[in-house]
Amino acid sequence: MVTFMDHALVVLGLLAAWSAFVYFRPRKRCRKCSGWGSRQRRSGRSACGRCKGTGRTMRLSARIAHHAVHHVRLQLREALERRREAS
Repeated sequence: MVTFMDHALVVLGLLAAWSAFVYFRPRKRCRKCSGWGSRQRRSGRSACGRCKGTGRTMRLSARIAHHAVHHVRLQLREALERRREAS
């Protein structure tokens, strides 16, 4: 019999897997230029405005994940410094 906790654990596992994926693979193919980095226009080729010609853009969730990791590291560093000063 499947319980609510089983579903919750599956959801938490999927969330952890997605978080790891977006942390280690933060960039995706640009949706505007389909990863080509440039767009054909009447006046010729020009760099894509969204990706600036790289063909890759940051995933929104990757940006959030990197900010969260940065803040956690900052808090840990500050806590370590306070502990050293108290000793």
